[in-house]
Amino acid sequence: MPNTLAHIGLQTPLTKIGLKKAPLQWIALGCIIPDIPWIVQRIFFTLADIAPITLRLYAVTQASLLFCAILCLTFALFTRKPLFVFLILFVNSFLHLIFDACQTKWGNGVNFMAPFSWQTSNFGFFWPEDSTTYVFTFIGIAVFILCWSKTIKTDLLLQRPNKKKTAALLFLLLFYFTSPILFTAQAYDADLHYSKTLLNHGQRSGKKVEIDRGSYNNKTQTISCYADNALNISNPPAISSGNLSIRGIFKDEKSIIITEYHTHKQFRDQASYAGLILTLMLWLHSLLRLKYPPTNHKKQ
Repeated sequence: MPNTLAHIGLQTPLTKIGLKKAPLQWIALGCIIPDIPWIVQRIFFTLADIAPITLRLYAVTQASLLFCAILCLTFALFTRKPLFVFLILFVNSFLHLIFDACQTKWGNGVNFMAPFSWQTSNFGFFWPEDSTTYVFTFIGIAVFILCWSKTIKTDLLLQRPNKKKTAALLFLLLFYFTSPILFTAQAYDADLHYSKTLLNHGQRSGKKVEIDRGSYNNKTQTISCYADNALNISNPPAISSGNLSIRGIFKDEKSIIITEYHTHKQFRDQASYAGLILTLMLWLHSLLRLKYPPTNHKKQ
């Protein structure tokens, strides 16, 4: 998927075309909402003893357009103009998913209509390392630099929710965090992210498989993914260790014959972390300014 800075760089001007008064803070948050399940997945994968496949399929459902809309509405209920803020967040969540689907991701993609349909969209127009991504990443940096001083003065429309809104918030959050677990079996049966293929070790032989950004070790000639820590590569590429996307066929239950591969750089992750940190800092700066507005001193 494009990194967070690239999403903000691309989506901010597009949002401003239709919603000129949309604050950058809400635009940036909308750009991040579809990635929240994947961020949470990484945290739980590290800290909690939960099956990786269950976590992955839970996140797939939660990253769909429906669950993005639920989270958009949740955030919007903290404002005086919930419909306006919801529109900003939802438009940017939708654009995020569209642009994610445009990027090449083997064994991955966007499931717009989950849990109603498990069809994966992957148009494969460009890789994360293509110049397109770099251009929009630098635009994202420019957006923060050029707009920061003006943006922190923007009315964020925040308002403490009343009892009705609070009840709605609690229901939406409960649904957002609990209901995706009900659909993991359906996602597994659809073999999303090759989960069923990877889990059924005894039935792997001869089956096609794709792995998105696996961790390749050129010394052991193995690749690790979310569902398997060490898959042997029968025809290892002459490359150094790092992140690798592959297409291949299982030679046996433990070995893969690679038919195509693509090496990845760390730029995407670093740019995403930078985008998340800048968005958090922008929000904190804006909120602190609301709490402690600057004092205008009149000349004596």
